[in-house]
Amino acid sequence: MKYWTEHQARQNQTAEADQLNAEMRASQSAITTLDRTQTPSREYDPTNVGQYALHQVWTSGGSPLAGPLWGSGVTRGEQTNVRSDTANTRGDQWMAVTYQGYNGGWETAYTETLTGFRGGHLHVEWSGQASIFPAFQQTQNNFNPANPKHMRLRIQVAGVTMVERQGTAKSMASFRIFGGGLYPQGDLQVQFQWRFTPAGQDDAIVDDSSGLYLMQAHLWGNKVLAIARYK
Repeated sequence: MKYWTEHQARQNQTAEADQLNAEMRASQSAITTLDRTQTPSREYDPTNVGQYALHQVWTSGGSPLAGPLWGSGVTRGEQTNVRSDTANTRGDQWMAVTYQGYNGGWETAYTETLTGFRGGHLHVEWSGQASIFPAFQQTQNNFNPANPKHMRLRIQVAGVTMVERQGTAKSMASFRIFGGGLYPQGDLQVQFQWRFTPAGQDDAIVDDSSGLYLMQAHLWGNKVLAIARYK
């Protein structure tokens, strides 16, 4: 539905910032009731509003004492949905993504449920560290075209992509992706997903001397933050 707002007429109907802001506030009001800019001055302050009336925050980790990393135990902060087991992992590598267990496509590393989301603007961010083996992009014997490796990352809210990035391409790198948007009221499922480059024609995937799987990529030190702003 179009919400018409008043503005001063200008020659040739040139748009102005106040006009756009007024329409944005009117649209938000349809989702989250009155905007604070549409109420009397000092109508709301900490003494007369309830908890989470103006904003709400969710983080991975569960509590300040536990820290911000997702998960628990010895794999805290790591992606564990696709990883090799101990028996197939070289001692100098992580139990991580291998091509024996990953054929391509998006994988969900972590899901955060935003319980009690009241509708309005939502900001979500995901940060951590990634490791890939870029040397393997040259293939095992350099007989085939190179297969550049990338760890793509995206955040989905209620099954819809909020933000997506090509991600890291270095052997060790930190990353941080974030996005925002307007969402309706209700508990929201936020999924943090990754997608690695599929195997090429002659990628090195097994250690010939031991027969163990070769690590291709890994994510660790992962933490997420979501902030809802209720105007």
